[in-house]
Amino acid sequence: MGFNDLPREIQNHLQGLMKMVPDLEEDGLERLAQVWTEKETLFREQTAAVGMQLLDQCRPADGNGLLALTSSGSLLSLSPGAEKRTLEYASIKIRTDVPDISIEEISSLPEKIVRGESAVFPEGRLNKTSAVYLLAVCDPAVSLDEQEKRVREATIFLTNGFMKLNRSLHIDPNGVPDQFTMKSMIRYVAKKNATTAAEAKKLIDDFLFLVETGMCLGEKVPLGRIGRFSIKTKEAQKARVVKHPGTGKEITVDAKPAMAIPRISFSSYLKERLAELPVENQTLEQD
Repeated sequence: MGFNDLPREIQNHLQGLMKMVPDLEEDGLERLAQVWTEKETLFREQTAAVGMQLLDQCRPADGNGLLALTSSGSLLSLSPGAEKRTLEYASIKIRTDVPDISIEEISSLPEKIVRGESAVFPEGRLNKTSAVYLLAVCDPAVSLDEQEKRVREATIFLTNGFMKLNRSLHIDPNGVPDQFTMKSMIRYVAKKNATTAAEAKKLIDDFLFLVETGMCLGEKVPLGRIGRFSIKTKEAQKARVVKHPGTGKEITVDAKPAMAIPRISFSSYLKERLAELPVENQTLEQD
């Protein structure tokens, strides 16, 4: 979808971005339009993957979890519940690898949220959003605990997915670090959980040390929905004579003792999730 095919409010947003990002090339508007289209597709696919329904409007007072994409490209999520709700607003800017995230507990809610209109909140730091472009709501038949899990999963996935799409624009590539370095992920976790980078790093380091310790003790260590870490024994190898693949000359390969090597068994959930991804959009390692 090209720039001229986008709704007027999205065109206005992208034209504003062009003024803020002067180092985009002449085809900048078309590149921004392509990224926006991919963000919209990602939002639709991910909300569908966690069982959320796209609606034209909803009443937050009904208690269902929701996720909204605004015309400015920001993400709004509201946890399910009857009383205090967790409101998260992520402003995902083009020029940063870590989004501006606001998370707070609120009890006063807008009477309704409507596509094409701003969402106005009676309390809290977020008074008003830009116009809601897409609105996804959890099925009321799903338990509140499961709704909260789905909203959180979709929010984390989309926030990082949008940042990855931003980096595809290659704006000052030397100044845009990879989101999935340890340093960047620590900063993201810190912002996501309203703590310092130092505290987040300490918790993550402790967790990784526990995983390492469990493996060294011979345990099968679970890693959530990713899978399970363990060790296996690689049998001893005798010394042998082989031909060098390049020269054809015979060489001797030294004997090797039996040794423990790490192993990861990926979960069926992760395998099924990855199998659904469009391969042409992925960066794959070739053997």
